Amino acid sequence: MRMSFGLTFRAAKGHWMVNISRQCSRGSIRLFVPPSPPLDPEKVKELQRFITLSKRLLVMTGAGISTESGIPDYRVLCLDCGEQIPRAVLQERFEALNRTWSAEAHGLAPDGDVFLTEGQVQSFQVPSCARCGGPLKPDVVFFGDTVNPDKVDFVHRRVKEADSLLVVGSSLQVYSGYRFILTAREKQLPIAILNIGPTRSDDLACLKLDSPCGELLPLIDPR
Repeated sequence: MRMSFGLTFRAAKGHWMVNISRQCSRGSIRLFVPPSPPLDPEKVKELQRFITLSKRLLVMTGAGISTESGIPDYRVLCLDCGEQIPRAVLQERFEALNRTWSAEAHGLAPDGDVFLTEGQVQSFQVPSCARCGGPLKPDVVFFGDTVNPDKVDFVHRRVKEADSLLVVGSSLQVYSGYRFILTAREKQLPIAILNIGPTRSDDLACLKLDSPCGELLPLIDPR
């Protein structure tokens, strides 16, 4: 069963899917994936053992898996009428209103920033809701935003139902994700982390792997 907000249960006959979206080439994806040491075969075996022994494995994913797998873009929400549209549709409207603008991955800074003049900012046309003319906002949680309490409760229940937790592609620096690690710890669940670089929960994990998700996960048999 797959949760749209980044949590996955492993089905009995499931399998890992690693896809590259048509909008992103492997070359451009490498620009946003940090360098990492070569895969350690013994660590791969340890992760395989961790997953094989799990009967109700809960997987919490972060941006580290999104950048490599071509996960579809988020939707955009109208703050007035609640209308939702795919991010790709909004992109078409951006391009229609600003025909002289274009950017490629190699022209962006690693954090996604671009450098604009004041005149460029003032002349940029921002689409409004096609239904009511209201302001649009990405249907995601920004830093400082409050996560929907119903979603928080839902995930806490899933953690309590699980017998192990695997974190994929997240540093867990933000409390909205880190709190679920604390819940898993209170329940004494074994925790494995797959992430390039240190995380906030390395000391709570029984297994930590510093490898790209897209290279390691295809080597794992989830059955």
